[in-house]
Order: sequence, then C-alpha cells, then structure tokens
Amino acid sequence: MHKSSILALAVATVVALPAVAGDVESGRQKAAACVACHGDKDFGGIFYTYQLAGRNADKLTIKTNKYRTGKIFHPIMNLFTVGLSDKDVEDISAYYQSLGKPSFTPPFVKIVGDEDEVAAAAQSGKMVKAY
Repeated sequence: MHKSSILALAVATVVALPAVAGDVESGRQKAAACVACHGDKDFGGIFYTYQLAGRNADKLTIKTNKYRTGKIFHPIMNLFTVGLSDKDVEDISAYYQSLGKPSFTPPFVKIVGDEDEVAAAAQSGKMVKAY
C-alpha cells in the first residue's frame, strides 16, 4: 500500500468516528448528582423514563444548557444545572453517551427524549406517544 493510501484510510477512519467534546472519565465523576434520577452503567435510575445512558452527547448538552439557562423550566433540573460550567455539561454528556443504551428498560415504557424514534415513526406513518 502506498503512503497516500494509508494516510487516506487513516483520515477516513478518524472522520467517521463520532466527535465527543467532553471527557468521559471527568463526566463520570461530575455526574454523581445525576445518577439517582438518570442512572449510570450499573443502575437504571429511580425514574426509568429519564434514563440518559446511550443518548447523543450533543443533544444532551443542548437540552441540559436549556435547563441551566432557564429556557426550560423544571425546578429540580434548574437547581442542579445552574452551577455547571459549559465544560461540566460537555463532560457529563460525553459520559452518558459512552454508556450505551440501558440493558433493561421496563416494558411499555417510552424513554423521554428519544426524539429520533419519534421522528422515524412519524416518517413511517407509525403512531408513537411521546411523553
């Protein structure tokens, strides 16, 4: 293989990998207050409908920042996010994305925030109830 072919393959591989802005290990540590409700790799959280494991980090960052700035009102989320920095939010989001989807979700429970599933269902004409 020529050097240019190897370089092109390496660049294509790097470009294909999803970019995660935050630091996963730092996010794991910072997410300690989030785990009770949103779960982690070993615990689904007390409210299964609010599991964050496996969610897209960019979407989590956007939504968390909306709570942090008061654009979305939720007394608990506003309180817990107001003291977070942009870096904290990116790290926590990266951590939750790194977990992959939860291994257990109660049957007949729709996870809040699965907008991709709702959009896909809408395109296929399938009815989905979004909570």
